[in-house]
Amino acid sequence: MSQYFPGSSNFIIEGGTFNTVTNRYQSAKGGFERLQEYVAHGAFHDSGERFDPPKCHANTRVVIIKRITNWICGLNENTREALIMWLYGAAGAGKSAIAQTIAEILDGQHFILASFFFSKNDPQRGTAKLLVITLAYQLAVKLPVEFRERLGLAFEKDPLITMRSLEAQFKALVREPLLELLHSGFSTTDHFVIIIDGLDECDDPKIQARIVDLSFELLRGQDIPLKILIASRPEIDISSSFDTKLFSTLARIALDDDYQSEDDIRHFLADKFNEVKTRHRLRSYIPIGWPAQDSLDTLVEKSSGQFIYASTVVEYVASARHRPTHRLEVVLELDALYRHILMGVEDVDLILQIIGFIILHPWYMDIEVPFIETLLSLAPGDVQLLMQNLGSLISVENHPYVPEKLTIRILHASLKDYLLDQSRSKDFFLDSVKMHTHYAELCLAHITELPSFQSNLSLQPLTGTTPVFSFI
Repeated sequence: MSQYFPGSSNFIIEGGTFNTVTNRYQSAKGGFERLQEYVAHGAFHDSGERFDPPKCHANTRVVIIKRITNWICGLNENTREALIMWLYGAAGAGKSAIAQTIAEILDGQHFILASFFFSKNDPQRGTAKLLVITLAYQLAVKLPVEFRERLGLAFEKDPLITMRSLEAQFKALVREPLLELLHSGFSTTDHFVIIIDGLDECDDPKIQARIVDLSFELLRGQDIPLKILIASRPEIDISSSFDTKLFSTLARIALDDDYQSEDDIRHFLADKFNEVKTRHRLRSYIPIGWPAQDSLDTLVEKSSGQFIYASTVVEYVASARHRPTHRLEVVLELDALYRHILMGVEDVDLILQIIGFIILHPWYMDIEVPFIETLLSLAPGDVQLLMQNLGSLISVENHPYVPEKLTIRILHASLKDYLLDQSRSKDFFLDSVKMHTHYAELCLAHITELPSFQSNLSLQPLTGTTPVFSFI
């Protein structure tokens, strides 16, 4: 619906005015109202789109949570000067659950909090385009109205701020409004907190590293009471960016064996199995002493410190359509669990080719992801995408001593036994002879087409039954 007034260059259009001379549209909405249109509300820690997000089970990850909250409150002398903390670990280690739990704790204590939970499968949360505006909006909701007005003015002054660089957005929508608020007399005894989770799920590795750099630039003057928690996998671009920062300004937490993950997983499993015994519709058929202690010990050992494995086991055992006692017996054998996981993935044939390569590769050689992608004619990044639902079985990570190397490995040795035994794996069976032949044919094809591919191979002499290529 529009209206034109004779003698005027303006059309009155619903929601604003269009000038026929300048060819510009002026919205009737205020700057802050228009800014809200560019907010990724699904990235909030309490977003309705993230209903029932992963978080730490009660009385688990206690040491890690305490260390992070002590850092935020300035209670740890060793990290008191650090304004940024990096929480990192492999897929399935529980980073997002910890970040979510920290966000909920801070929100409950009325901290001024903003968060962005990346997700590669969400068009709004899989890129950094809406990151800064989303964070700025959340700060505006918690801070005095002057901050919100300053954001509105910034948007009115530059309606295309959403198209500017991340640097320009951080400056105009976060740093300058915060400084102006502080100079107006606003003060706080607590730090503001920004949580950025799943940074590795941002679609561009270079942007991932840039976000790390910009976080440090934002706080370089130490004139803003702000701390930033970043959680991610230790991908090469992210790791490299953090490695260039001053030790005093950065605190790190690696999710490894130092944080009693086995004890936490044992506690998690025990609680979840107790829930099954009290809530399952067949609970009257579950023995009081179920599960046995040695069964719990076996599951903890097989989890290899990964909560995603323990969660998968619980989900499998707790099925309302099956007897929990029978399902646990199957899980302890692992065969049905492996089958359950493999049946839930796409491109299973291609995934089995990758897993077969890992299994048949010599144990003493690192398996580099780019090599597999070249061998199987995949695009860079395809292996990580294919393996994203197999985090409890396969790890894709940077080499601990050579960070620029992206490697892949099987987390559970029993998976190899399962896949190489046709009586157990059935249609997922890997025929080692056929797989050796298949990989050899692929290598020969690449050698004739791409001479540089030879540099990635380790050739051995043709004597006896020794394979031509050391990985087959």
